[in-house]
Amino acid sequence: MPRVPIASEDERKFIVDGIQSNFRNDGRNCRAYRPLLLATDVITTANGSCLLKLGGTVVMVGVTFEFSRASQEKPNEGRIEATVDG
Repeated sequence: MPRVPIASEDERKFIVDGIQSNFRNDGRNCRAYRPLLLATDVITTANGSCLLKLGGTVVMVGVTFEFSRASQEKPNEGRIEATVDG
């Protein structure tokens, strides 16, 4: 399978020039970080949750679970169910 370049030569030159000039296209220097917020236990009805804000990106994750006994017919088998909401 042929390798497809991730960035064009012009994009690579732009990135390298920015690093050498200590400048990013959003105005920050190369060592400046975006504001970061990380909070846990933000969803009271979940067993675990977190909220992450990084620049303009916001991600919230919640996890719930419940324990139950295995059936007598299949005592060594359990069940895992996952749901993703977007």
